[in-house]
Amino acid sequence: MRILLIDPPVMTEEIGGQKQNFKGVLNKIPSLGLAYLAAVTRNAGHQVRICDCALRFDRNKFVRMVREFDPQVAGVTATTPTLPNAVGIASLVRSVASEARIIAGGPHVTACPADSLATGAFDFVVIGEGEETFVELLDFLDGKKNVSLEQVAGIAFRKGREVAVTPCRRRIEDLDALPLPARELLPPLKNYQPTPASYRQLPLAVIMTSRGCPSKCGFCDRAVFGEKFRQRSVENVMAEVEEAVGRYGAREIRFFDDTFTMDPRFVEGICQSLRKLKPRLPWTCLTKVLSVRPDMLKMMRDAGCWQVLFGLESGDDFVLERLGKCVNAEQNRNAVLWAKNAGLSVRADFLVGSPWETPESFNRTVQFAKSLPLDFAHFNKFVPYPGTEIYKELAAEGYRFDFGKGAYINNHADFVYVPPSFTREQYAAMLNQAYREFYLRPGYLFSRLCSIRTPDEFWGNLKGAFSIAAL
Repeated sequence: MRILLIDPPVMTEEIGGQKQNFKGVLNKIPSLGLAYLAAVTRNAGHQVRICDCALRFDRNKFVRMVREFDPQVAGVTATTPTLPNAVGIASLVRSVASEARIIAGGPHVTACPADSLATGAFDFVVIGEGEETFVELLDFLDGKKNVSLEQVAGIAFRKGREVAVTPCRRRIEDLDALPLPARELLPPLKNYQPTPASYRQLPLAVIMTSRGCPSKCGFCDRAVFGEKFRQRSVENVMAEVEEAVGRYGAREIRFFDDTFTMDPRFVEGICQSLRKLKPRLPWTCLTKVLSVRPDMLKMMRDAGCWQVLFGLESGDDFVLERLGKCVNAEQNRNAVLWAKNAGLSVRADFLVGSPWETPESFNRTVQFAKSLPLDFAHFNKFVPYPGTEIYKELAAEGYRFDFGKGAYINNHADFVYVPPSFTREQYAAMLNQAYREFYLRPGYLFSRLCSIRTPDEFWGNLKGAFSIAAL
């Protein structure tokens, strides 16, 4: 079968036309999810094409491509922010290839399968991890399996006026059994540009070393990969690193799973392998405060790691507790200091505007961020994403959310949720104030200039600076 996999536009005037601040800091990275899906689908004997509309979208070119390829099945990934555009792109495919069956997957449709099907844009929803489910569903659509739809685990579909949801599929235990992502079906790595100041050398390749997260953060959706932590082997990850560098021209790696440092033995093995690479390969990772130690961070630095990203979220212990973070501000401070003492650059995410946010807790967070030797801070607005514990709590209290606009965390013009202690105007001003207070400090600006090491890093910092100055 001819299978078209689509990452929908993040921001387009052609579909949806949503407002967005921080246009210079959009994180344009390849869709690993679609690359994995393409690899297993191709191995199953299908003809596969990926269209990354999140990177660049031209309506006329897209329509022409769909008409020429004439897909029998289109798979569309949908997060909560991109759902309106996923619906739009699916409808566009249907208008050109009317016989195509359209399948949606991703965090939002996993959390809200019935609502997603109610849009009328999708024929099926894949719930959770997609590789095995998608291939089995394709076999059914291709007539290869003499089974009913109800026997395909992990999907939802319309059955008359009702929505049928089949039993959950067991998550993939042996991640090494998956083929490496089919990066050759994506646009060249050089076309992508991650968040400014998060890289030193382009092109950059992103790699996932694990799936599942046992943490209980109430604002984070674990619906797709679940809570059970599953780790790839060092050998399997290094095979992907070497392919990304040797075949696709990557000059830097970002380990994109936030559980990268969960298993110290794995980190040690990766570091030993990376130290053997010539020339030295720069890399960064996401990590957790509770899963790092000073010796581990130094080992990572010696192996080429130059930056880590912590999700600190707040400088207020009460807010941290309500968010389910299981850490306090002092533990967060220690982890940042350990990383800096190891010679690493540190980025930090803060979550601003949860239901427990007050003017006092906000000020405490900003002052906390300024007191740390952070290289970069992101002050993200709170969005109660479906599937999260906080979403469930707010929904039970009677809140109703419009995710048609404002679900992008960097959009300071529209909001899905405004904390009770603030007006909409105060909330928008608070987000912009956090960025200005942190970044527009003479001492900070001077230290940034002194720390830049490469031309790519310089231009990335410059783009970020223009975005902050525009607030």
